[in-house]
Amino acid sequence: MSNSTDSLIDSFASELQSRGVRIERADNAALLYKLEAGLPKKLPQSFESLLLRYSFSAFDAGGITFFGWTSESSELFHVLPPNEGTLSELLLPSGYIQIGRPDTGDFDAVCFDLNVSKQNREYRIVRADHEEILCNSRVRIVGELWPSFPSLAESCGIDTIAPE
Repeated sequence: MSNSTDSLIDSFASELQSRGVRIERADNAALLYKLEAGLPKKLPQSFESLLLRYSFSAFDAGGITFFGWTSESSELFHVLPPNEGTLSELLLPSGYIQIGRPDTGDFDAVCFDLNVSKQNREYRIVRADHEEILCNSRVRIVGELWPSFPSLAESCGIDTIAPE
């Protein structure tokens, strides 16, 4: 990881904490390794930095309710293996890893789009229509929410972060 990436994530984590999100420093190397072993590609470098060095409860940022990440449990592991009848059954093989949901309470999947190569694997964050997956067995991307996780982390300020 680059120092600038870690610095950005440290600032983002501080902002989360100042907004009441339960987040703390942790060594999650084994947990991250276990998660990435089940994924088709590695996560974005910036998101790896967050998961590697912090544990946190679910939180809202940038229009997204992010899954929590702790040593006891993480909703991120619910996407692995992609069980029959789940969103991940179609998302993972199609190149999308779910990291949360819209903060509106909608059940659509918010995912990293692993299909387009980017520098440092900083994939765009997209929204997939959950009804299309569950009812028609196909992935339909509704739109891009953020061009990358660093762009979300850089822009998160006063009104965009809240504990879940």
